[in-house]
Amino acid sequence: MKPCSALCVAALLAALPASAERRFALVIGDPKGGAGTRPLRYAERDARRIHGILTRLGGVREDDARLLTSASAEEVRAAMADLDLKTQAAKAQGEETLLIVYYSGHAKDGDLRLGDSRLPLADLREALRNSSADVRIGLLDSCQSGAITRSKGVRPVPAFDVQASSTRPHGLVLIASSSADEESQESDELSGSFFTHYLASGLLGDADASGDGKVTLAEAYAYAYSRTVGGTAETRAGAQHPVYLYDLGGAGDVVLTELSPARGALVFPAGDEGVYVVLDGSRRAVAEVAKSRGGERRLALAPGRYLVKKRDGDVLLVGEMHVEEAAIEVADARLTRRPLSDDPQKGASGPRWSMLGSLGGQLFFDQAARNGLFPPAALAGAELTARDDLGHELAWGIDFAVGGGSANLKLPGVTPIGLRFVELGGGASLWRDVGLTDSLTASFGARVAFLSIWRTFPGHPELPRQNFFTLTPGIETMFSWRFGERLSAVVRGRLNYLFYNVDQNQSLGFVELAAGVDYAFGR
Repeated sequence: MKPCSALCVAALLAALPASAERRFALVIGDPKGGAGTRPLRYAERDARRIHGILTRLGGVREDDARLLTSASAEEVRAAMADLDLKTQAAKAQGEETLLIVYYSGHAKDGDLRLGDSRLPLADLREALRNSSADVRIGLLDSCQSGAITRSKGVRPVPAFDVQASSTRPHGLVLIASSSADEESQESDELSGSFFTHYLASGLLGDADASGDGKVTLAEAYAYAYSRTVGGTAETRAGAQHPVYLYDLGGAGDVVLTELSPARGALVFPAGDEGVYVVLDGSRRAVAEVAKSRGGERRLALAPGRYLVKKRDGDVLLVGEMHVEEAAIEVADARLTRRPLSDDPQKGASGPRWSMLGSLGGQLFFDQAARNGLFPPAALAGAELTARDDLGHELAWGIDFAVGGGSANLKLPGVTPIGLRFVELGGGASLWRDVGLTDSLTASFGARVAFLSIWRTFPGHPELPRQNFFTLTPGIETMFSWRFGERLSAVVRGRLNYLFYNVDQNQSLGFVELAAGVDYAFGR
């Protein structure tokens, strides 16, 4: 099907139905497509964003929504069946019903590729068509997903002749992020796919062309279509064209999100214009506002801290906003002017500081450890970290730790000698953060450190106290899970090498494992 312009789409979809009273949602995100595919970086994050918007602004109750990440085709079918049973129960109570199914992941050769399992697009289309819900909406963000809109007996472009009707809406709408022969693209700068990023921005309020505080399906698609085409026009893969299939009876608009019930919002005043990008605390894009002068625009965001940026000629306007209960006005006059090189989305606006407190242990390898010279140690540490100071997703940190323990030193021909030791260590690390999901991050890097150890022999006063200082280079990996606005749980492992040549060369390796909590400072 040939894509039409945004204005054409808005007109063609203006005949969509009125909002249903009971809404259900199945949201699926899967980064892995099995053999022959590369993992997607943002599929799960995109799914979580859409799930959050639908349950916060889209009228979907938490218990009427299903969020599946890295699920199999059978699990998707089971979730569809479960929601259909709930839909039937709602209809038995006389409620009008609506079902939204969203998918972000791989698609190829006519199948959704969920890990090593396959779900044919034709099967998904038939499942939606046969659903008990009065209105069924499918939103697919994957390569070649436009193939789902190919169906005999269904109008790919509805005739536009809106008339008053008392008939309640019923039927099917399918929207795909790209045509059947196009790739759907992800963006590191947006930290998500182009289509879902613009769809989410539209649902949060930027697609509200009428200014009535409601975003309809017609408005959301027209907005996502035009922004996706524009955003991908200069990419290596070329422009990406969302497509749709429409098979609905009745009249009226489907309202996908309502902005007024939201607890807080950013309001962009009528006198300002331009493209505003909104970043969360992790400096990931959560929404955009493409605003013209003369109309106010409202963006209904979840409570939290955000950074708003706008390019204005050769300078950047930047401002930090804390969204709570009340709406906050984002006026250009209140934003700070910075050079373009200080783009916070690219990690150039200065470091984001955090402090990690941890508890863990240390275990040495080789004969020197087995004979008690380097026994296991318990450690308590702290680390000050700066993120995005050297570039996007790059971080560095300075750490210190103290610990100690006791053991029996075993020497050839000598009765084991009891010893106690205290150690002090510290170092500097450089690593790269890799976002696995919206809240889970993996980090990989290198560290240069020192270690100082003091040994005493309580049962042998004739033996002098020993101490030495040495360097311990190594590598490290870390996983952090953000469970609050500023708090993250962290587990970390380090593999180090210790240079030791007292009496003889006994250099050896050792591993450190630790867990802790990281607190991010505001900025």
